[in-house]
Amino acid sequence: MKKVYSLLIAIVFIPMALAAADGWPANYGGVMLQGFYWDSYQDTKWSKLTSQADELSKYFDLIWVPNSAYCASYSSMGYDPCYWFDQRSAFGNESTLRTMIETFKKKGTGFIEDIVINHKKGAASKTDFPEEKWNGNTISWSLADFCSNDDGGYSVSQGYKFSGAYDSGDDFSGYPDIDHTSANVQKNVKLYFDYLLNDLGYVGFRLDMVKGYSPQYTKLYNQAANPKFSVGEYWDGSYEAVTGWINNTGKTSAAFDFPLKFKLNEACSGNWGALSDKGIAGSPDMNRYAVTFIDNHDTWRKEDGSAPNRIYDNVLAANAFILGMPGTPCIFLPHWKSYKTDIANMILARKAAGITNQSTIEQQDAVGGGYVIKVRGTKGTVLVTVGPVSGYDTSGFKLISSGDNYAYYVTSSTTVSGLITEKDKEFTVYVNATEAPYLYAWNSHGTLNGAWPGKKMTETTTTEDGKTWFKQTFKAPVTNIIITDNEGNQTDDIPGIDSDTYLTYDGKETASDVTYVYDGSADASGLPSCATVKPGHVYAYFEADGEYPNPSAYAWNGATQFAGSWPGTKMEVVGKTKKGNTVYLWDGGKGDDLPAMIIFNNTSSPQTQDLVFINGGYYNSNGYVATVSLPDNIQSMKAETTTHHNYYDLQGRNMGTTLPTTKGIYIYKGGKFVVK
Repeated sequence: MKKVYSLLIAIVFIPMALAAADGWPANYGGVMLQGFYWDSYQDTKWSKLTSQADELSKYFDLIWVPNSAYCASYSSMGYDPCYWFDQRSAFGNESTLRTMIETFKKKGTGFIEDIVINHKKGAASKTDFPEEKWNGNTISWSLADFCSNDDGGYSVSQGYKFSGAYDSGDDFSGYPDIDHTSANVQKNVKLYFDYLLNDLGYVGFRLDMVKGYSPQYTKLYNQAANPKFSVGEYWDGSYEAVTGWINNTGKTSAAFDFPLKFKLNEACSGNWGALSDKGIAGSPDMNRYAVTFIDNHDTWRKEDGSAPNRIYDNVLAANAFILGMPGTPCIFLPHWKSYKTDIANMILARKAAGITNQSTIEQQDAVGGGYVIKVRGTKGTVLVTVGPVSGYDTSGFKLISSGDNYAYYVTSSTTVSGLITEKDKEFTVYVNATEAPYLYAWNSHGTLNGAWPGKKMTETTTTEDGKTWFKQTFKAPVTNIIITDNEGNQTDDIPGIDSDTYLTYDGKETASDVTYVYDGSADASGLPSCATVKPGHVYAYFEADGEYPNPSAYAWNGATQFAGSWPGTKMEVVGKTKKGNTVYLWDGGKGDDLPAMIIFNNTSSPQTQDLVFINGGYYNSNGYVATVSLPDNIQSMKAETTTHHNYYDLQGRNMGTTLPTTKGIYIYKGGKFVVK
């Protein structure tokens, strides 16, 4: 009887456990933020996101962040996974990660972890897969855990004895593909998911490159872990292909709505009628599992100088469309920064109307050369027009946001609280340049200082450090700018300016934001007296904030390490700033040779970006601030006549005395040169 009773319990409870892995909540009204972009190491480190918790939690219920584990490198976005349980990354250490997750949790916002389980990187070699321990479990790997036909069989032909089953999905040539048929792999992944959810506190997963392995394994892992949220990156414009993947996971995962993304690409290029195909979000049967988006880190970045899948025009119109649609909208961080007021207000209106991932589309029509969609929520209706729509009857609705090629309305009876009003805010853009540049400024409502190339910056001011700045003052909501010499050279878009901003401009394509030097986050009135000149020495100072209680300096020039092997030499405390930050010194001793690059780190993590080394330079976690005053030019002359006559790449490798022809960024005499 005892055995029969146990069996009955198993029969009752197993289906309940499997049914609990629903992939994405029904009638979910939340909005997600992709809280990073490519190479956003400093902008989106854990501590910086934590500092924005009050603002972001007002609008976003979920935030998607990169893989937070150590990838055997501190300049990795996380897509070359090495460790799973060692939570150190370019974005911060485990302590700052846990603080971020807990801070947002208290405000009702959860974090989605970027999961990369299609492939794995070795620590020191292709097959050096580290052993890890967690909660009494040992996570180990053998060559039988990796696909024997990795790289189409090339890896095995080169002597790597991977002996697992053939790949159950698309091949990936970057790192060895994991064999998910392996019982050991399945055990490891289940422990990993358990750790992320129940130890670190993530609420769900964004599954990278799910085309790389069979959807049955996503089902297996999600049923074991039971995340509240799971969304796969199935990069395909076919509705049938993406929904087929969702169904084959047993609907234990949602998917990014690539079918809608590609239709939005067409629409934003002028073919607004393409929106008659509204992707997965437009399907009443599947919209619960649609995570809609405009761009992400992959589609937006310009790795080779172009981004063929990126939406360049009508970005705000595209955001308005997904914020009116069923599905769960995922807003891209650069868009949020550029159009914060408009996106924030549309999110508030969406939530006030009770629009969810399964709301009903009441109307969808091509009108004129544009498109109109009307969606009914639980407390109101949202109406969105995109493209050149004119003469459409909007009676019974009130306008929430509008701009080029879009308008966003909600029913007049719907109360929308917390809207950000268009009270203009005055701020000034300061540019330090050899000659007066032109400044072109615009926001979602149009241009602010004339047609391209904008207005020449003729007004100047001088800061206490003696630097002269060209300036223009604006009275406007969040603004975007481009700096140009009006002779064919210009910077990329500089988005999201809504307060006084200081930029240095090289007269060509590069502008560096040095606002932190002048806004009180660094000593603008001069370097602290403890930062003194050390004639004849190779040295640098670092002003540490709370994330760097015990910093080291790592400096190099090609293969030469000036401060020892990674993570370098512990720095010496020399004093305090007026704000109470500790100032540290790295003294490399006397010598004529100088490093090309330097990194400051707190015993590996966190760490700064690779920074150009300037002898006697004073740095903080954002980068270079100033150079300690020299009584003469002895040291700077040494720098000019030795090391910096050579070009260096961003890895500090000596590229010779002639500017390289290969595309990339190179350092010469402390400055950056871009070869396109």
